[in-house]
Amino acid sequence: MLSRLRRVAEAACAHPLATAERLSAATHLLSSLEYLVRRTDRQPGGLNDWNHTRSQVPGRTKATQAVKDFVAREPVTQAIHASRVLAAAVLISPVRNNSVRMAANAYLVGSQLVVYPRHLFGTDGSDQVSFLVQTAAALGRAGGSDATRNAAVQFIGAQTVLSYGASGWAKLPGDAWRSGDALAKIMRTQTYGDEWFFNKLEKYPAASRAICHAVLALECGFPLLLLKKGKYVDAGLAAMGAFHLANARFMGLSRFAWAFVSTYPSVRALAKGTKEAA
Repeated sequence: MLSRLRRVAEAACAHPLATAERLSAATHLLSSLEYLVRRTDRQPGGLNDWNHTRSQVPGRTKATQAVKDFVAREPVTQAIHASRVLAAAVLISPVRNNSVRMAANAYLVGSQLVVYPRHLFGTDGSDQVSFLVQTAAALGRAGGSDATRNAAVQFIGAQTVLSYGASGWAKLPGDAWRSGDALAKIMRTQTYGDEWFFNKLEKYPAASRAICHAVLALECGFPLLLLKKGKYVDAGLAAMGAFHLANARFMGLSRFAWAFVSTYPSVRALAKGTKEAA
């Protein structure tokens, strides 16, 4: 079992762009399946009722507004998400043809832009990360050469490093994060909280503060993993992967795990200076 997992990890690191495409496509797949199943937010009175959100994203011209109104029709919205599921499935599949994968990436990017106004409220950072990954992959494959695909890998890795670092430094000025109270406060909320975990944090406040400070240190110091040719990058990625799995369990942010973990082989390639295997 361990040897098989090792082979999977080695393959992922050897083909960082394909790994990014596949795992990020899983984010799109889950997102569209959720939208297909859950229509409540788009119904009259819902959070994304087009009668209300239409004014939040007005078209600059009559033509663009007409397109948005057309996409906002429920059967059209459903059809777009069904087609996105198919495009994501193509990327997850073993298909290796560069043109096919480029087209599937481009479709996920374009369709996400088109359907975004329909889901104005409720999108999150995982949608942004997966959008960037698919955009970079589409452009890298559109170039049709190893150089452009490697450029896409470098961009994805650099963007991830920047995202983690910026997230940590943005938290740093907050008193709740510096004092170590932020995690407990998040866990007591209805939207992102977990009653069992909150009770444990209340029972062991020292552990709560330690976890909070560890998250700050990991995010703020993440760019340092690029030093010394990525000597410690594997340990850092393992820690951040565990962080996202914990977020998926306790905060319900499962798509974040797929989106960010998809970029890890690219981060590793950036740190170690390796290139996408042919």
